[in-house]
Amino acid sequence: MHLPPFDGWLLLGSFPDPDDGGVGSWLLHHGGEALLLEIPPGVTPEIVQAGLDRLGATLRYATASHSHEDHFDEPTWKSLIDAFPAAGFLHPKGLAGDVRLWLGDEPVWLVAAPKHSRTDVVTVFRGVAMTGDIELRMLESVNTEVPKRTRRASMARLRDFPGRTGYRVHTAVSAHLNSLKTNVDWADLFSYLE
Repeated sequence: MHLPPFDGWLLLGSFPDPDDGGVGSWLLHHGGEALLLEIPPGVTPEIVQAGLDRLGATLRYATASHSHEDHFDEPTWKSLIDAFPAAGFLHPKGLAGDVRLWLGDEPVWLVAAPKHSRTDVVTVFRGVAMTGDIELRMLESVNTEVPKRTRRASMARLRDFPGRTGYRVHTAVSAHLNSLKTNVDWADLFSYLE
């Protein structure tokens, strides 16, 4: 899939193999600061540093959409911690509710919403929501890791995100780069809940 450029989002690539359902890894950036989003196998400190150099930014945070190994590779995570000791590493298991971070003066929202996994986190920056492996427009998931009642509550919280925060979401993209929804009515993506 060809992705249009998102303001403040630099796609480092799809890892480990873009032709085999790879996971996109991004640097979200503003004001000389960046957040690394998705830690799949194949991302290296050198790849991240090259992206930071291109942006003229320093790494402030790193996180992932959930802790499944194709999105959160433990050896890669450890190598990045060693390479960027000044950055804040936010494990998806430790996130709950709505977490607001800042890159410069721009907010980044991490919204815990277990549906595909117990550790699902949707990242929202500059109106773009990266949804990980959460399937939109349905309550079902490809697995049964999360009970239906929890999925329903999570999707209701996600639907209500703009109302809670005053932040508008206009685009949704999946971590595997196989789903892109632009000019969305965010609430309509969750109309099945009614």
